[in-house]
Amino acid sequence: MGCTISRPWTRGDAAAAVTLAIATGMFVPATGLAQKTDIGFSIAYYNPVGALVESGDKSMPATFSQQRLQGTPALGASIAIWTSDHLGFAATFNVSPSDVAVTDTTGTHDHSSTVLLASARAIYAFTPLLFKAPEGKRELPWSFYVAAGLGVVSRSGNVWNYSSGLTAPAALLNVGVRTAVGKRSVLRFDVDDYISQAQFDEGLPTETEARIHHDLIFSITVAYHVIR
Repeated sequence: MGCTISRPWTRGDAAAAVTLAIATGMFVPATGLAQKTDIGFSIAYYNPVGALVESGDKSMPATFSQQRLQGTPALGASIAIWTSDHLGFAATFNVSPSDVAVTDTTGTHDHSSTVLLASARAIYAFTPLLFKAPEGKRELPWSFYVAAGLGVVSRSGNVWNYSSGLTAPAALLNVGVRTAVGKRSVLRFDVDDYISQAQFDEGLPTETEARIHHDLIFSITVAYHVIR
């Protein structure tokens, strides 16, 4: 009789599963249920909240150390598939060249790094996207919506001298508004909050303290849509 040995579920497994879901959502074509598909490109501002790594006491500089990402512009892309005038699903991707401010006994110094943020989300629009006009369905002047889903936050650069924790799964919360700027184009304003746990060198003596971290993205997106 054979036996199966299972291994524990790790943060890396969770991140890989979320990445697969996001990649599938980014490239799967719209199905027969889709009423509208938006493909958009955005400019954004990346604003991390709080430090990722911190130890010691600020009042005692000889013991205090910190690694903190800096706010910086970002670029992104997205695809949204609306199955009704109120409900849709979307996948997004953003990249930011965010520097890391490292504070130690020698002072504070900036180091180059990159942050990638991706998500898959469900969207609910409080006001319908389209209304019936004599010439056919048309986009409402304004539509407000919220979204929630899963995401991935990945940090890279020589400053992150850790063996694990650079990529972490995240919960994604979003609020936004969209308005028509043409017959087949819309302008979107979004605020995304990626909520993850920052912890590095898991299982090693140098493991850092686990910290809940918020990565905010404030974005403006121009999207082209296809009405079925």
